[in-house]
Amino acid sequence: MNSEAADQNQAGAATLADHTPEPAGPPRAEPASRPTLPLRRPKTVLYAALLFLILGGILSGGALKALKSGGFDDPASDSVAAAKVLSQKFPTAQPNLVVVVRDPGGHADGPAAAKAGADLLARLSRDPDVRIDASYFRTPVPALLSKDGSAALTEVTVAGDEDRAGRTVADLHTALAGEHDGVQVQFGGITQIDNDLNDTTAQDLATAEAIALPITLVLLILLFRGVVAALLPMAVGVTAIAGALAALRLLAAVTSVSVFATNIVTALGLGLAIDYSLLIVARYRTERTRGDGDLAALQRTMRTAGRTVVFSATIVAAVLCTLTVFPLYFLSSFAYAGLATVAITVLGAIGPLPAMLLLLGDRIDTWPVLRARGTPRAPEGRFWGRVAAITMRRPAVWGLLTLVVLAVPALPLAHAQFGIPDQRALPAAVESHQVADFLDAAFPGGRAAGDTLSVVAPDWSGDPDSRQLADYARALSAVPGVERADSPAGAFVAGRPVAATVPPSSLVDGASARIDLTNEVVPYSAQGRQLAERIRAVPVPGGRTVHLAGLAAQLADTIHALTDGLPWALGLTVLLTLALLALATGSLLLPLKAVLFNALGLTSVLGAMVWVFVDGHLAHLLGFTPSPLAVAMPILLVCVAYALSMDYEMFLLARIKERHDCGEENVLAVRAGLGESGPLISAAAAVLAVSFFSIAVSQVSLAKFFGLGTGIAILLDALVIRGVLVPVFFRLAGSRAWWAPGPLRRVSRRFASASGH
Repeated sequence: MNSEAADQNQAGAATLADHTPEPAGPPRAEPASRPTLPLRRPKTVLYAALLFLILGGILSGGALKALKSGGFDDPASDSVAAAKVLSQKFPTAQPNLVVVVRDPGGHADGPAAAKAGADLLARLSRDPDVRIDASYFRTPVPALLSKDGSAALTEVTVAGDEDRAGRTVADLHTALAGEHDGVQVQFGGITQIDNDLNDTTAQDLATAEAIALPITLVLLILLFRGVVAALLPMAVGVTAIAGALAALRLLAAVTSVSVFATNIVTALGLGLAIDYSLLIVARYRTERTRGDGDLAALQRTMRTAGRTVVFSATIVAAVLCTLTVFPLYFLSSFAYAGLATVAITVLGAIGPLPAMLLLLGDRIDTWPVLRARGTPRAPEGRFWGRVAAITMRRPAVWGLLTLVVLAVPALPLAHAQFGIPDQRALPAAVESHQVADFLDAAFPGGRAAGDTLSVVAPDWSGDPDSRQLADYARALSAVPGVERADSPAGAFVAGRPVAATVPPSSLVDGASARIDLTNEVVPYSAQGRQLAERIRAVPVPGGRTVHLAGLAAQLADTIHALTDGLPWALGLTVLLTLALLALATGSLLLPLKAVLFNALGLTSVLGAMVWVFVDGHLAHLLGFTPSPLAVAMPILLVCVAYALSMDYEMFLLARIKERHDCGEENVLAVRAGLGESGPLISAAAAVLAVSFFSIAVSQVSLAKFFGLGTGIAILLDALVIRGVLVPVFFRLAGSRAWWAPGPLRRVSRRFASASGH
């Protein structure tokens, strides 16, 4: 190996830690001259950790109630501005609660239903935050009566933000919903959907933990080959979960935080705690065999595996933080949850964990399970070493075959549909979902057939029935997809005036005017988005300011906000990955390879998720209603899975680089490196995948998508990307894999020197 290559290889060697026993390997790291705090005062550190766990447990108890179920809107968007004007000037234009009174065996005009309707109106009228917009029991119009006459509607606007309106509706639901003398009273509408999402998510979180914890504990006992050793990562993980939930509750007091962010806390808390603990405990066991005592072994462990843990956590946290570039608090909430979970987990791994190891000493091997027997096999002869050898014999063939395997599942991505979560995200048995389905099927015109879009002019100066307003409404009625335009200046169909069915006075408030656009386009669809864009393209007379409100407008604005932020998020993610991995490895091509391979794997996973959740395959098995992908969910899945894959990238490059730095030829270094790190990577990925698959048992389809997709992405990355494509890359690239320009080599050397290596 020439001197230039040696400089490159030495630059990042010590940044990547050793993590499994081996008969012979790199020189051991010398212990620091002064032990760190966890090793000087282990009991003090453990008492502090216990206090933190208790406080975190207390604070996390009310976390779910403090979080919100929305977060899919851009606060600066046109549709949000329109919704604000409507709530102030036309509060009855967008009811957020629908109450169905149904007499299955009779008629809505019958005595039992009439009494239930009268009681409903009386109770609603007593609440100052409730406005009754329309009710069959007050004004018996046909549009509020079902086709068979058995059910009647009451449409209500509940004042306040999501939290205040949600609490009001919850109280009303407790008082009114249910069966009364054979008459059913059911709640629907966006506020009830939000409440059902909150309640279902809380139940699902408990279910996920009940599934993940015992399975994880069994896997840990097998991985750590002992009961006591297996309890250590569980302690770190539980502390991280409690602390992260507490952090979310505190954060919710000052900003909006999505309730769905809790789903990532359990999976990340357990998964990363296991990854990092597995590295540290395995290295500690190796160092103890050198016979220098527990303290010296732990010092060497923390200078190697401990530094790797910190470096890996930095990459994960940095990538998750890129979610904050999006204005949707649904996505930024996952950044907050991920950052809190990663920070607490890494602190637990470098603080309480070594303290526990020091105090346990030989007792770490108490209650052993599946102890290894016989002489350890050479790393290149282990399973993953043999896999590397096979793939590197014919790298072009294996590389092409793997690319085909990844490309086929990606094909459905070409016809992906995107939307915003509605009642279809909930199980079919949930009340608000049932009400929405009933409204679609039983009421004139249905409800899913179309969504009224409202053009709002907050300051239409002059006479509202002026010629300009009439001309504008006429032009809007001629937009393809619009069936009718109702304005203060008259009603129009296809550009021609028709008889008004809506009182013009209800469309005016002072200087503000509203034009309602009836349509038959499904709002959360590509057609709905196109309709909103066509309406906005109609010139406004006099250059006046108008806003467009409605579900289709909301979808168009959300997609616009995400597409604006996506280049920044992707750019930051790639830049951070390249910089941190180049700093660690002293190579430029290895970070580029990591970005490319991750992109291939994630594209494959996203295509498979379209096949499942949009096309509806496995819908019956998994228990969900097929619908367009929640527009923010693919971004979330990609960000989280990409961040976690960096852990395994670091673990694998650690071994390969150490072998290469010791002078081994590239092929042998890859075989030995994958043989040594492969069992660790596959085992850690299996446990982490269990954590995410436990989320997939959720009743909410958003959580199913996230849990199933992330779990598959983790396994695909660990088994296919790391196990096959990485050896193929090294075989084809040869020594060029370690190439880097001179400035990068010098920076990497300085970093290694500053790290004490």
